[in-house]
Amino acid sequence: MTTDFPYSGYCRRALMAEVSATPKPGLVDKKDSGAHRDMDFHTFEASTEAIVPHLESMFAMGHSWSSSDGAGLFAAIRPVGIEAEKSMFDATDGVNTHKGMIFSMGIISAAAGLYHALHGCFRGEPVLKLAGKLCSRELEKDFDVIRRRGPRTHGEILFMRYNMKGIRGEAQKGFPSVREISLPAYEKNKDAGLDDNAAAVNTLLALMSKVNDTNVLIRTNHNLLSFEKTEAARVLALGGAATKEGLEALHKLNKEFIRLNISPGGCADLLAVTILLWNLERTQP
Repeated sequence: MTTDFPYSGYCRRALMAEVSATPKPGLVDKKDSGAHRDMDFHTFEASTEAIVPHLESMFAMGHSWSSSDGAGLFAAIRPVGIEAEKSMFDATDGVNTHKGMIFSMGIISAAAGLYHALHGCFRGEPVLKLAGKLCSRELEKDFDVIRRRGPRTHGEILFMRYNMKGIRGEAQKGFPSVREISLPAYEKNKDAGLDDNAAAVNTLLALMSKVNDTNVLIRTNHNLLSFEKTEAARVLALGGAATKEGLEALHKLNKEFIRLNISPGGCADLLAVTILLWNLERTQP
């Protein structure tokens, strides 16, 4: 299933822009593997190539969907997401590089396809709101199942213990962190003349300073989540990747995050989605 629009190229560009952004505290980038011992930059390259065809398929499904309100589309793309995960694990020898990304970018890809079919263009905020509309009810059913049978994953434990819905809750609401934090931040940084790398790193810091990243909580605790948010805001105030002082602070923070096992992977996923949408918006005349 394909369309005339070269969607796979935009996905590949966004995914590689996220992992290439350097330096990123606690995360895999071109310099090091951050707080991760089982993956590196090349693992992400292989994983990206493995999952992009599946993301393109989800975009194509949205583009050709018969119902303009997208009813049933989320349920239809879920098996494609499972296949994407299998392809990822095959490409990485069992390492989970992009499972959360497949979920987020998969829903958004389907929504982008449907939106483009209806309007002939891409607009970040309405695409994200449509993504929330597509998945909200189905994901609430998932939460009901978790409540009945009990948690089986770290994320589900956080949900049961603290009612933190993580990326599923973010998706249900139409990705407010992207709409309200990262898309405006990325645009502001680009308008200020920052290059793609600095704009990406500073947008990541903006997300880290405000988002309750369950990836951090799973690996650490609430105190270190607060530490991560405070430090991200401090480094961003120094200019982040746009200033010498900010870059020095970023390198020091990376060492500290490695020591403390902090990895803001959820924010990294939201950054990739942000870059994807920002570039898609600029395909219009």
